[in-house]
Amino acid sequence: MERIATDTYSFERVREGGFVYVDKTAILKTLADGSLGTQFFIARPRRFGKSLAVSTLQCLFEGRRDLFKGLAIEPDWDWSKTWPVLKLDMGTCAADDAQELKGLLRSMLRREAVRLGLPQPEGATPGDAFLQFCTDLAANTKGGKFVLLVDEYDKPLLGHLGKPDVNDIRDELKAFYSVIKTCEGLQRFAFMTGVSKFSKVSVFSDLNNLNEFSMDARVATLFGYTHEEVEANFPASLAALGANYGWDGETTFAHLVKMYDGYRFAENAVPVFNPVSVGKCLSSGQFDPYWFETGTPTFLLRLMEKNPVVLDEIEVSQTAFSNYEPDRPALVSLLYQTGYLTIKSARQDGGIRLYRLVPPNFEVATAFSESLSADFSRLDGEEHASLLTQMVEALRADDVDDMLDALSCFFANIPANITVKREKYYQSLFYAVFVLIGARTHAECWTNRGRVDAVVETPRGVYVFEFKLGTGGRDGARPSPGGPSSVSAAAALAQIKAKGYAEKWLRCGKKVTLVGAAFDADMRNLSDRQVEVAADGAEDPK
Repeated sequence: MERIATDTYSFERVREGGFVYVDKTAILKTLADGSLGTQFFIARPRRFGKSLAVSTLQCLFEGRRDLFKGLAIEPDWDWSKTWPVLKLDMGTCAADDAQELKGLLRSMLRREAVRLGLPQPEGATPGDAFLQFCTDLAANTKGGKFVLLVDEYDKPLLGHLGKPDVNDIRDELKAFYSVIKTCEGLQRFAFMTGVSKFSKVSVFSDLNNLNEFSMDARVATLFGYTHEEVEANFPASLAALGANYGWDGETTFAHLVKMYDGYRFAENAVPVFNPVSVGKCLSSGQFDPYWFETGTPTFLLRLMEKNPVVLDEIEVSQTAFSNYEPDRPALVSLLYQTGYLTIKSARQDGGIRLYRLVPPNFEVATAFSESLSADFSRLDGEEHASLLTQMVEALRADDVDDMLDALSCFFANIPANITVKREKYYQSLFYAVFVLIGARTHAECWTNRGRVDAVVETPRGVYVFEFKLGTGGRDGARPSPGGPSSVSAAAALAQIKAKGYAEKWLRCGKKVTLVGAAFDADMRNLSDRQVEVAADGAEDPK
């Protein structure tokens, strides 16, 4: 059985410990040899091996050939040349405020000075100390150049997004990182990673010298595992995983793809697995949602409360991948960069390139839905699980009323301090809940007659939903016939029928049910529903 490192991000420890190393050195060489430039930035979601890549580059430039024996780069690299490596691990600099950040930046520089045998850097600010450090390091190096590696550059910012003090953190980092451009001539190579890419009027305003490779097809598989890499590097672990479930190799791999694959970091790039999730699955022999272990960042949930979206398919222009500020975070951009959305396809619309984004896999879709439904409804774990079970049983029994009653319980627990005046809020929670119970769910599903709000598919039935948001309910009671919300539910059902939203499913061999649902903004809940069977499922499709 292969030794799989799931919590080790040191290239040295991986190689000396006999752990599997999926060889990415050929791609690293295209960056390190200078043919594409000398300074690079690549953004990737958490748990994608960024720190391991930084560690690999450190060992490469330090000339540690023994660690690269048998790897693709070994015969093609000039091992006679070495450079001192200044490695800034910004993951150690997550601070509560700007003052604490200053202290952490100074401490990080002092640790690096000790490691490299240089005098302790001094200066009025961390940026001044950083500049002195770079100058001293180059002066003490044959050839006058060094290698700079910055890991998790944005970690100090991420916990402050949207908070009043985020600009203080941003300004401190901006001043610190400006040294990278100032010392450009002293660097043989520079490489920076992180989760996010803030716009050039912010943290990156002084870093326009960096080559942005986050969406470059040439390095699209640098982070993550391709299908071929998983099959070639983990044959014994794959076989053991399948044996645990009584599956053959093809079935096992198909489940692995469904759970952890699907990330695309460039248009038309091959999909890659989340390497940590795959590693944990293969080492434990169990298909579990390992994404849950780190949880959904709180700042994403708070942004969802202010501007809810449905994580089905979202189309954005290319500017959405980077054009936002720490004090005005763009939700869709963050969802992409944190790994909750990935590129499915792209198309040209006039002079604009549009990208279709989707959740990459089942693990991510369910992890986000779990966090979203629990956070929005404020239900505790037992209540949350009980309602999900009720909805599963209702779907199995084709009991629409019971299913919607359970859904109403989710909405009933939304705190009063959350403003729920938009249909999208209810729609996002609706989608999250149905994803969690394992139903095949499509939000804002296009037909040849228009766009229906949601379609839920089960092995036995298809449910076509149209939502209307209105007012008129009182204290959780259903409105009287003819009231505003009652009219809204009838109008929703009438729209489904008038637009022929269900036509594409009428010959699918399943029971097709039309559901008009009214949400009442004053009641903060489902206020009425109207249900009608459009097809009984007796007709066999041809």
